[in-house]
Amino acid sequence: MRHSKRMMDWGPAYSCKVLTHVIRLDDGHVMPDWIDCKPCDADDISQRLRNREFDTDNYAVRIRRSPKSKHAKDVELWTDSGRFW
Repeated sequence: MRHSKRMMDWGPAYSCKVLTHVIRLDDGHVMPDWIDCKPCDADDISQRLRNREFDTDNYAVRIRRSPKSKHAKDVELWTDSGRFW
């Protein structure tokens, strides 16, 4: 599931990955993902992730955190359980 991939288009010469979690808002499912980028753009991508520019209507994209429950700081789920899995 590469939800964040469609927003970046630099061609096939990638050399850096920004590790992310894609969080499904309806049930709290946390899926590992990444964004391919040039090394000089990694800081910009990280800032854009913090500004929530990669979020969609049904998914939140964040820099990876461990344990997954730390996403509760800035991701509001649609369920009452508030559990990330």
